[in-house]
Amino acid sequence: MNLFKGLEKFGLKTEGTENLFEEEKRTNASTEQGEAKEEIPSEESFLLEKSVRCTVCDKVFKTKMIKNGRVKRLEPDFDLRPRFMYIDTLKYDVASCPNCGYTAMNRYFEHLSSVQIKLIKEKICANFKPTGEEPAVYDYDTAINRYKLALFNTLVKKGKASEKAYTCLKISWLYRGKLEGMDEKDASLEQERRECLEQQEAFYNQAYEGFLKAVSTEMFPMCGRIFRYAYRRTASHCRASWKWIPKEREKSLFDRRRNWNSSNATARKRVKLRKTDHIRIPR
Repeated sequence: MNLFKGLEKFGLKTEGTENLFEEEKRTNASTEQGEAKEEIPSEESFLLEKSVRCTVCDKVFKTKMIKNGRVKRLEPDFDLRPRFMYIDTLKYDVASCPNCGYTAMNRYFEHLSSVQIKLIKEKICANFKPTGEEPAVYDYDTAINRYKLALFNTLVKKGKASEKAYTCLKISWLYRGKLEGMDEKDASLEQERRECLEQQEAFYNQAYEGFLKAVSTEMFPMCGRIFRYAYRRTASHCRASWKWIPKEREKSLFDRRRNWNSSNATARKRVKLRKTDHIRIPR
């Protein structure tokens, strides 16, 4: 049935217009086919090489960084483990000098005291052996080894408990990512899965103990995502169980923070008074 019957007198050709929405259906079908043919970007396309100067040996080397403008954030895990589409950004959050062996997370790489540099030179640089060229992309085993080297550097330089705990937490997350990439139906990987699960639990418990110590000995802000809770995964359960900070410790922690803020406010008032005490108010 021609719905546009009678328009011929205007000189218009109305053949083939029986279905008004046929063109839209064709457009939607072609769009779906285009989405299905969309290629998954390679992990290397999310990376860039950045030149970094080592704080210990003062030599320049290149390290892999994430292009923040290309990654798309997904919903995090229950313990705030970050997730991104097509790539695990945790694998590239460590800088390691291939010349002397100094390794640390990117946020702490440049912050070293003279005493810490001396300790690293004596206990790491003197015995470090380079492993050769790095791969184009890191697998989980390579990333875990780099984090373990960063953790060992933190122990040698006598870093803060929060830094050691946060490094342990990230290693645990990497083991979780490695487990997620394994085929559960493959019986040949059963032993490797069991070892990964044990390592994940061990580093998670170390992170929990370290964060508890950091909360009681360090002032905010501290490294890691700690707000009012510390978290752990027990060895007897696969799912997470939350353990809250005791009320007494939580109260003392916030009392310390409030006293610190009030003391700063009092100091600011004193400075203000000293600046204005020479002004005389006319009678």
